[in-house]
Amino acid sequence: MTVLTSVIAPPAPNPVDLLFHTAGRLASHQEAVPNVGVVLHLTGDAPDLTPLRERVARRLHRLPCLTHVLTAADGPPRWVPRAPDLTEYVTERRVTAGPGCLDDTVRELLHSPLPTDTPAWRLVVLSGHATGTYCLALITHHAVQDAANLVTVVEVLLGPDDDTPGTSAAAPDTGRLPASEPRRLLDAAAFIWRNTRPHGLWNDPERPLSARRHVLWQEVPTSLLRDTGRAYGGTANDVHLAAVTHAVGRWAAEHRPDADRDPLPVMLPVNLRTPAEAGLPGNRFHLARLDLPGGPMTPTRRLRRTLPATEPLKDPSYRRELHRMTTQDPQSYGQLIAASAAPDRLTVVGSIFRIDTRFAYEGDPVDRVVPIICCPEGFPLTVGLFLYGGTSTASFQIDRSLPGAEEIPRLWRRAVDDMASCAPGGDR
Repeated sequence: MTVLTSVIAPPAPNPVDLLFHTAGRLASHQEAVPNVGVVLHLTGDAPDLTPLRERVARRLHRLPCLTHVLTAADGPPRWVPRAPDLTEYVTERRVTAGPGCLDDTVRELLHSPLPTDTPAWRLVVLSGHATGTYCLALITHHAVQDAANLVTVVEVLLGPDDDTPGTSAAAPDTGRLPASEPRRLLDAAAFIWRNTRPHGLWNDPERPLSARRHVLWQEVPTSLLRDTGRAYGGTANDVHLAAVTHAVGRWAAEHRPDADRDPLPVMLPVNLRTPAEAGLPGNRFHLARLDLPGGPMTPTRRLRRTLPATEPLKDPSYRRELHRMTTQDPQSYGQLIAASAAPDRLTVVGSIFRIDTRFAYEGDPVDRVVPIICCPEGFPLTVGLFLYGGTSTASFQIDRSLPGAEEIPRLWRRAVDDMASCAPGGDR
C-alpha cells in the first residue's frame, strides 16, 4: 500500500532541522543517531494491520511530516514528497513476555536505521509482553519530527476521521497576547543571547564523551508533579527541572565533582509550533539554556531557587522575541542556533510536554504515553518527560562514558518524592 497525498510544499528546512540531519549522518555509532519516538500503551487486543494501515492512509494528507524527506541533492536543502509504502511502514512484532523485554524491544527499534530515501518513520504494533495490552510504537528522526509533531501524529491518527485540527501540540499564539513593551523585548533578546556563552563543562578532552547510550525510563504519578509544583507556586516543569538538576548534581558529587557546581547550565526546548504548522516536517522549537541552582542543597531548596531561574522563559516577551527571530530575522536565528550548538555550549537537556487529550484506538484506551528522547553526540544526557493521564513517564538517554550515571533516573524520582513530601512547608 503506497500512498502519496497532495499537500502544499512545506517551508525550507530550518537550521535546527539541518543540525539534526547532519548529526544523524555523522554519528559515529547508531545509538547517537537522533531518532525519537513515542510508545502508546493500550488496553485491549492487538489490532489487525489492514484496518490500521487504511486508517493511516486516510489521514496522511494531514501529516506532511510522514510524507516528506529532507534532501540537499541538486540544490539547496528542501523537503521533497515521497510515497511511504504502508505495508513496510506499519508492521507488527511479537515481544517475549518477561521483565524488561518490552523495553529491550523498544531500544532495538530505536537503534535500527530508518529509511533515508523515503520518509524516516515506522509504526509498529507490539504485543505478547502482557495479557490484554499492546503498544503502538512510533519511531522517527528528529530532523523530521519534534515532540510537538509526535503528539500531532498521534492526535491525528487516533482522533476523528475528519480534518478536525489538533490542539495539544500548538504553542501559545504570541499574536493574541498583549504587545510587549520595547524594553521587555530588548531584555528578552539580551537573555537569549547571553545564554549562548561558552561553559565547557562537558567537552573536557581528557574525559571525552562517547556515542554509546543508556536508554532508560522512569514513571511518576502525574498528580505528584502537578500538585508539588502548585504547592510551591510553580509548575510541573519547575519540579522536573529541579529534579533533573538535583539528580545530576548528586551523581556528579560522587563521580565528577567539577560538574557539581552552581549554577549548572541546563537546556530546555521551548515549543514555537503554531497551529498552522501542525504536522509540517521539521522542528519548531528553540533549545534555550538556563543557569539552574547546582551544588549541595536539599531538593526543596533547589526547587525554590529554580522558580526565579525559570521565570524569564514564562514571560510572553521571551517567546515573542523567538518568534520574531525565526520568522523575520533568519540570519540572526541561524547565528543563534550555531552559537547554541557549539561543543562548549552543549549540556544536560531537560524537556517536558503536556498532553491534555486522552487517546484511544477503536475503543481501546491509551493508558500511558511513553516518550523516547534522543541524545546526539556532544550531549552528556537528555531527559524528556511527557505528562499524560495518571502516570507520566520520563525518558533518559545517558552517555555510557559517564560512570554510574545510569543511577540518575532513580535520583530524579527520589528528588521529586522529596519535594512532594516537604510541600508546602519551608526548607529543611
